[in-house]
Amino acid sequence: MNEFLRKHVILKWTVVSVAGFVALLAIALSLFDWNVLRAPLARLISAKTGFPTSIDGNLYAHVWSWEPLFRVDDLRIENPQWPARQRILSVKRITVQVSLGRLLLGNLVLPRIELDSPIVNLERDGAGRANWSTESGSAAPANASPHVPAIRRLIIRDGKIHMVDRVRKLRLDGTLAADERAKTKDDAAFQLRCTGSLNERPFSFHADGGPLINVDPNEPYTFTVDAKAADISLALQGSIPKPFDLAAYQAKFVLSGADLADAYYLTNLALPNSSRYRLQGTLQHHGDIFQIDDFRGSVGSSDLSGKLSVTVGKVRPKLVADLTSTRLNIADLAPAVGSGLPVKQSVTASGAGRSAAANTASKVQADAAAASQTGWLLPDADLQVNRVRGMDADVRFKAQSVVSAKVPLRHVQFHLILQDGVLHFDPLSFALPEGQFAGTVRIDAAAAVPVSDIDMRLQNIDLAQFKGSSANAPPLQGTMAGRIKLRGTGESVHKFASSADGSLSIVVPHGQIRAALAELMGINVARGLGLLLTKNQQQSELRCGVAAFQADQGHLNAKTIVMDTTNVLVTGHGGVDLRNERLDLALQGNSKKFRLLHLQSPVKVEGTLENPKVGIDPEKTLLQAGEGTVLAALLTPVAAVLAFIDVGLAKNADCSALLAQAAPAGSGVKP
Repeated sequence: MNEFLRKHVILKWTVVSVAGFVALLAIALSLFDWNVLRAPLARLISAKTGFPTSIDGNLYAHVWSWEPLFRVDDLRIENPQWPARQRILSVKRITVQVSLGRLLLGNLVLPRIELDSPIVNLERDGAGRANWSTESGSAAPANASPHVPAIRRLIIRDGKIHMVDRVRKLRLDGTLAADERAKTKDDAAFQLRCTGSLNERPFSFHADGGPLINVDPNEPYTFTVDAKAADISLALQGSIPKPFDLAAYQAKFVLSGADLADAYYLTNLALPNSSRYRLQGTLQHHGDIFQIDDFRGSVGSSDLSGKLSVTVGKVRPKLVADLTSTRLNIADLAPAVGSGLPVKQSVTASGAGRSAAANTASKVQADAAAASQTGWLLPDADLQVNRVRGMDADVRFKAQSVVSAKVPLRHVQFHLILQDGVLHFDPLSFALPEGQFAGTVRIDAAAAVPVSDIDMRLQNIDLAQFKGSSANAPPLQGTMAGRIKLRGTGESVHKFASSADGSLSIVVPHGQIRAALAELMGINVARGLGLLLTKNQQQSELRCGVAAFQADQGHLNAKTIVMDTTNVLVTGHGGVDLRNERLDLALQGNSKKFRLLHLQSPVKVEGTLENPKVGIDPEKTLLQAGEGTVLAALLTPVAAVLAFIDVGLAKNADCSALLAQAAPAGSGVKP
């Protein structure tokens, strides 16, 4: 009994002691001046963020609750010295509640977060230096998953955001406000609104979600987003499996607009210029990878589908895509190379980048009119090298069928590699019903001025397929081969052509030519004009045709132009100035037979690439020269031209016969 009483007394005094200690602790905490922790807390935030931090207001805590409350007044986080604004973040008051019950179960749940008058100032300069990243802070690992604790109620009052991004040429001045109608089943119980401007155009961002009051960290949280920037519209329906672990979520989206290049402001990806588009799919986000396996939609009148992914977290984002089109309208590819764009605007990689300010209908019409006044056939829209250098890509594309007004294309495909600012198409192929135009294109945009290399071949092109809508036989039939090998500098197609060096050659080793055209090359008035006026379809044999040009700083100089037909040997000279796109060519026919009313006047090809003019210059008659003399003077380079295009062409029976005729005349060419 005594032992029992002794233990009872000990237990009683223990309970009293604990109760007394708790009471004293409660009194101490109640009387504790939390402001003594301002400096240590500010130093802790500075160490975590890498930015100087100060707390100029009071600290307050109410800890005797299952949901303790903490409050910080006048929190200020300073910017580095270079941004225009002094602070990256300032908040008049921050109030946070923590659920101890959830915390004991291993889940961090915040019943309430309130932000009064937060002001956020974000800035990135032209060199890519951003004030939201710093080397001095304790950065998370590269693959760390962004995780936001589950928030039951988020309130933002009188918030402001200022953003200047000189890399994207983006300026945003917006407002932030968030609140929810607590204890409601409305799907839009949570609302976030942000308004401002993007590229000097109105911008709005609306996010709606289910009520936060009953958020369960183990149950999905659904939300919707509606963003509009100029004519870009993004509608998104998403779901976060584990609120609010942003490392993994999925969202169905619809993205539409006038030009894919302008989506750069929302995606930070250098997408090509395009016609009006509407794209959709399901976005899956896991860690550093954003993936879309059901990508589909339309660009202009062409359809597009496939799968793509974007990997972030490295030096540059990387786009990987495998896309197909069941029906490609070739006209929809024109904006990708700058065709039809205003002269002083720009394209990005694969062509991307027109200014968003040019996307209203009236502005597009005005720009098209301005572009047509330049007279350039080759596009002069500049490549935006800063965007090309800002991402990597590996894109495969194939069109199963093609609609083309001028060229009977069947298939188009390419493999695009963009790495370290170097854009490479290998291969780039345009397939016709008979033959193809294929090769490689390389654009080095890492240099101060882009350097481009083109090596494209015409292979087994059947000329009869260019008959067009006419029921008449085509003026030229046969198989054509050719090669374009050029190197130049410049931000646009026109600038590249204006500086290009290299070779351009075309060969028709055998075929048929309209007799009327062959006769006119020799200016046989009676026969040539007569055949044309009567629409006679008589054919003359084309034994061999060769046209070879040497490019020197944008000047295409004709090295060899020769067309050997049954009745006429046609030769030519002159060139094309790609700087101003002027034509200056002359074709001279040397008749193999005696003709009445035969004039020795050249056929002139002048004007521009956009508007060529063909006519006869009667004031410049040429002396009749023997066929052998013409061959000796002009056929010497033919063998080299044939080998440049295809070694096998030099052995072709028709062109070999032409070369054989030159040998007796002393041309030095071996058949």
